[in-house]
Amino acid sequence: MRLHVVAELGLSPGDKPSPTTAAVSSFVTFGVGALIPLLPYLFGAAVLWPALLCGGLGLVVAGALSSTFTPRPWWYAGARQLLFGAAAAGITYLIGSAIGVAVA
Repeated sequence: MRLHVVAELGLSPGDKPSPTTAAVSSFVTFGVGALIPLLPYLFGAAVLWPALLCGGLGLVVAGALSSTFTPRPWWYAGARQLLFGAAAAGITYLIGSAIGVAVA
């Protein structure tokens, strides 16, 4: 296992990750990811579909970028990320509808 980590990933098992770097990179990537679906509203859109399109495109790009760390093709990783994101959005919508939350 140690040889695999060093040879294929280029990581040293003795190196300890920096918690500060992990926290800052997580904050930045989460913030950018949250901003992508809001872009149409920042430019004056008043309907939902542009935000859904931007969010879906962002999910596909994020999935495709993650494929550089896996043996899967970019389109598979992008479609998988889009599927999970759509499922999360759909479940959130259904829960909101079930408890009577409405956007006016």
